[in-house]
Amino acid sequence: MEQRLLSSFDQVLNTQPQITSLKPFSIARSLIVNPSTSDQTISSIIQTLETLPKNPQYYLLIVITLLCEISATRPHFTLHVTTILHSLSVQGPTIPPRAAGLALSLVPAFSNMTEGLFLSLCFSPCVSVRQRLLSNANKFGVRPSILFTMLLGFTKDPYPYVRKAALDGLISLCNCIVVEDRGMVEGCYLRGVEMLGDTYECVRCSAVEMVSEWGKILVEISEDDIKRDWSDVVYVQLCSMVRDMSLNVRINAFNALGNVGAMSDYILLQTLSKKIDKELPRRLSVKDFNLPISTGAFVHGLEDEFWEVRSSACYSIRIPAIRSATCAAGALDLLMDVLNDDSAIVRLQALQTMHHMAVHGHLKVQEMHMHMFLGTLVDMNASIRITARKVLRLTKLHDLPLFELVADSLIQSLESYPQDEPDVLSLMFDMGRSHGSFAASIAKKIFSEIEPSSESNWDFNSSKNAAQLALAISAPLSHRKKQQLYTIPATIFSYAVTMLGRISNGLTGTMDQDTLLAYLSHCSRSAVVDPTELAEGENKVVQMVEDDLPKDMDSLIATTHVVDKLEVHGKTRDYVKFILANTAEVWPLIKFGCISEVLMTVRSWKEELATYIPDSHQSDSVLAFALQYLHVVKLLSKAWWHVMCPINSMHNILSGDLGYIMQKLERRLEELNYRFVGLSEEEELHIEELTLVACTLRLSLLDAYLHESALKKLISTKSRVLFLYKETSTEPSRFVTELMEILQKNDSDIFRFLESLEFFTLKKLVFTGNFEYMKAEVDIRDNNWSNPLPFVAGLPVGIPLKIRLHNTPIGTKLWLLLKLSKDVNQHVFLDLKQFEGSEKIREFTFIAPFYRTPKANSFILRLSIGMECLSEEIHYFRGYGPKQKLVYLCKEKEVFFSMISKQS
Repeated sequence: MEQRLLSSFDQVLNTQPQITSLKPFSIARSLIVNPSTSDQTISSIIQTLETLPKNPQYYLLIVITLLCEISATRPHFTLHVTTILHSLSVQGPTIPPRAAGLALSLVPAFSNMTEGLFLSLCFSPCVSVRQRLLSNANKFGVRPSILFTMLLGFTKDPYPYVRKAALDGLISLCNCIVVEDRGMVEGCYLRGVEMLGDTYECVRCSAVEMVSEWGKILVEISEDDIKRDWSDVVYVQLCSMVRDMSLNVRINAFNALGNVGAMSDYILLQTLSKKIDKELPRRLSVKDFNLPISTGAFVHGLEDEFWEVRSSACYSIRIPAIRSATCAAGALDLLMDVLNDDSAIVRLQALQTMHHMAVHGHLKVQEMHMHMFLGTLVDMNASIRITARKVLRLTKLHDLPLFELVADSLIQSLESYPQDEPDVLSLMFDMGRSHGSFAASIAKKIFSEIEPSSESNWDFNSSKNAAQLALAISAPLSHRKKQQLYTIPATIFSYAVTMLGRISNGLTGTMDQDTLLAYLSHCSRSAVVDPTELAEGENKVVQMVEDDLPKDMDSLIATTHVVDKLEVHGKTRDYVKFILANTAEVWPLIKFGCISEVLMTVRSWKEELATYIPDSHQSDSVLAFALQYLHVVKLLSKAWWHVMCPINSMHNILSGDLGYIMQKLERRLEELNYRFVGLSEEEELHIEELTLVACTLRLSLLDAYLHESALKKLISTKSRVLFLYKETSTEPSRFVTELMEILQKNDSDIFRFLESLEFFTLKKLVFTGNFEYMKAEVDIRDNNWSNPLPFVAGLPVGIPLKIRLHNTPIGTKLWLLLKLSKDVNQHVFLDLKQFEGSEKIREFTFIAPFYRTPKANSFILRLSIGMECLSEEIHYFRGYGPKQKLVYLCKEKEVFFSMISKQS
C-alpha cells in the first residue's frame, strides 16, 4: 500500500505539466503522518517536493507546509528540510511572504537566516505574516538591539493582533536580556502606559503585563531614594485598569498588582478606600506623570460581577495586607464580606489571604468579624473548612467568651462533618496549648458534666466529647513557665484514656499513641502538672511530649504534620506511609496556585526523609520510593502551574521551562514504575494515572512532535490503566473517564484534553512497601585523568568494569550505554544468565568493548546502565540496541582515555 501511494504521488506530479488537484498532496500528507511509513519513502517525498517550486507557485504554501510537517514528525530530516527552505528563501520576492513566514515560524532549526530577510518579511503587507513572525521573534538569531527597535515600532501597527504580538515580544525580551539603559526602559514603560488606552481588549491585556514587567526593571535601576516612588507610580498605573470594561483586562490588572514590589502605605490605603485623595500624585517626588486616581481599586475588584475578578482581587490584596498592620485592618474588613461570596473559589482565596496575614502577624480578628468567619467552618466545601482551621491555628483569642464561641463552632462543624474529626481534634489540642487558662476553664466545666451522678449523661462515643477532652488535656502543655500552672481535674485525663484511639488518631502529627498514653496515665494521678515535681521517668515523658510538639503550627501542611521522632525509630515503613498519606492534602493548594507553599512543604518532607538512615535493605527501598514520589509531586505541581494557572502561563510555556519540567517528570514516573520490583496493583495504578496526567499536560507544549509522542504514550498507558481498575475492582476516576472518552472519539483538540485535567484530584497513595529497589553500581578501578586507559585511534578498546546489581530479576534486559557525544553512542547488551549471583545481589566483572574511538589524543566516555522497559508498546530505537525506552539504574560514570604514544 505504501509503495502504491508513493507511485501515485510521483506519477501525478512528474507527468502532469500543470497540477489541477490537491489529491497528490493529500496522498503525501497521509504518508507523512503515518508513523509506520519508512524513511526511504519520506526521503523520496522530500526529493519530489524539492523540485516542485520550479513549477507555478500557487501551491508553494502547501509544499512548505508538508516540508514543515516532515520536520515536526521526523526530526532526523530537519537538517535536510531546513536546507531546502533556505534555498527557497534566497529567491527573494519570488517566494510568497505567507509561505516564507510559515517556514520561519514552524521550523525552529531555521534560525540562522539573515536579519534582512526577517525584517523584510516583518514589513510584509500580509497581516498574518507579521503577526506570526513577531509572535515567534525570540526563535530567530536577530540582534536584541534590532529586535527591540522593530518590536517597539510595531506597537503602532494598525492591526490589533500585530500590536499585541509586538507587546508580547517586548515582554519576552525584557526577561531574557539585561537592560541598563534608563532611557530605553523608561521608553518601553511609557509605551506600555500609552497602550493601556488601546481600543482592543487583547492589546490592553498585553499592555498591562508590559507595564508590570518593564515597571519592575524601572524600579530596580532607579536610585535608592526614589525606588519607592517609582514602585508607587507603577502600582497606581495598574490600579487604573481594574475598572476596565473587559473581564480579561481586569483579571490581568489584579494579577499584575499581586507581583509589584514594596509600595507606600498611603497608596495602599487609597486602594482599600473609596475616599478620593486628590493630593496623591503631588506627594510623589517623581513628577513626570499625570497619575490616575487609585481610590477603591480593591473595593471595586471584590464587588465585581465576575468571580474570576473577585478571586484575583483576593489574591492581590494580600500585598497590602502583609505590608503593614494598618492596611491589614482595612483589608480584613473587605475580606470578611467576601466570605459570603457565591463562589467557593473566591471564598477559599479570601481565606488563603487571611492565612498569609496571620503568618505575618497582621491578622487581628475582632468579635464583630468572628461570627462571619466561623461560618466558614461549616461550609460545604472541604477545602474551605480546612483553610479556615489553618487560620484559627494562628489566631490569638483575647477573652474567654470568644474562645468558647470558637470551640463551640468547631464542635458544631464536627457534628455536621464527622470526616473532619482528626483535623478538628488536632486544632482543639493546639488551641488548648495556645490558650492554657481558657482551656483550663473549659476543663472544669467538662468535669462538672462527667462527675458521677444520677443525672450524668456523658456519651463515650460522642465526637463532641472527644473534641472537648482533646482541648482539656492540652492545657498543662500550654506554658513551660514554672509560675503558670493550671489545675486540671485528674478525672479528665482518666476519661481521655477511654478515648485514647480516637484522640491519638487526631494527634498523629503531634505524638504517637504510646507517648499519649504515658502522658495521660501520669496526669490522671496528679491534679496539677508541674514538670519540676515529676519523677525522673515521668518527667522525661512530659518533656519529650513538649519538645516534640510543633513550635510553628502555622507553616501550612509541612509543619502541621510534623512527625514525632519518638515514633519513627525502627518503624521506617510507618514513617514513610505517614508522609505519603499526607501528600494528597497539598492538591487543593496546587489547584489554586499556591505553588510556593506546596514546594516548601514537599521540600521539608524530603529533607526529613533524607536525614533518616535506613536500618535494612527493605527500608532503603521504601525511602527511595518515598523520595522519588515526593519529587514527582514537586514536578507535577510546577507543571500544573505552568499549564493550568492563568497567570503568565503562556509566557512560561513559550520560554521552554515546561518542556524541561515535563522531561524530568516523565523520567521520574518511569523510574517509579520500572525500578521498583513488586509494586502492588494499587500502587501501580496510582503511578499509571499520574503518567496519564503527565502526558495530558505535555499536549499543551507547542511542538507537533511532542504532541504526537504524548498521544502515543496516552494510548499505550490507557489499556494498562483500565486493566488495573478491573483487577482492583475499583471505578475509574472522573479524570480517567473523561480522558478515555476523548481518546475513543479520536479528538485531537488540545483544549478538550486540558479540560479533562480539571477533574483530576491527587488521591492518597495506598502504600504497602512490599517491593525492592532496583539499582546498579559501576566501578572502574584507578581511572582518572592522571591514570587514563590507553587506546589506539580507530581501533576497539576494552573497558574493565566491576558491576554490582541489586534486586534485578534474571529476565531483566540490561544495556550498557557508552556515550562519546550527543550523536556518537553505543549499546552493549548484558546477559544476566552468563553471570552468577542471586536476584538480591549480583556482582561480576565485565570487559565492555567500545568500537568508535575518535582520532584524538584523549577523550572522555560516559557510561551508564539502563533497563529496557519491556511493557512499553512504543519503539524508541532502531537497529542494534534496545527496542524500548531505557530507565537508567545508576548515575553516569566518566571513563578517561589517552592515546598510546609511539615511543611506548
